[in-house]
Amino acid sequence: MRQTLTILFLLCSLFISAQGQRNVEDSQFKVNFINPGLEYEVGIAQSQTLNFGAGLQFGVNSNGYAFFPALNGQYRYYYNFNRRLERNKQVRGNSANYLAASGTLFVEEVIIGDLESGNGYFGFVGPVYGFQRTYRSGFNFSAELGVGYYFDNFLDDDGFGPTASFSIGWVIGKGWR
Repeated sequence: MRQTLTILFLLCSLFISAQGQRNVEDSQFKVNFINPGLEYEVGIAQSQTLNFGAGLQFGVNSNGYAFFPALNGQYRYYYNFNRRLERNKQVRGNSANYLAASGTLFVEEVIIGDLESGNGYFGFVGPVYGFQRTYRSGFNFSAELGVGYYFDNFLDDDGFGPTASFSIGWVIGKGWR
């Protein structure tokens, strides 16, 4: 089993290194203010990244609103780097549009808001379309829309629904500039 995993890891490493020059940043660390939290995005191939976040996420339904503690992970495919470069637009800081497979796990403990707290977790898994822009100052904003499957261990209120998110913050560190 260990040999199989080692061979799989080596093949994946060769595939990733064979992709040529990356369009995406090697890595970037972001601090967000709208949904307070931290994000870390790491380049894995020419136009692909993994993005991980932890913080408070805003949620709303017909009963009210709340900020919940949340963990988020995404596989992002940035598809318009070349078009942006042809139009003399910057791509620094992964400033491009993307498609992503997204997953978020929320803790049902309300930090701020008028929704009732549960004693478990709920989550979202699904595809999203988004864009991200990062400026020379480090100022960063992103927005995304999607639809996916929501699951809840407390209410058994599973089903499909929309998702939307917006963040404003800063990329920390000077290595990406």
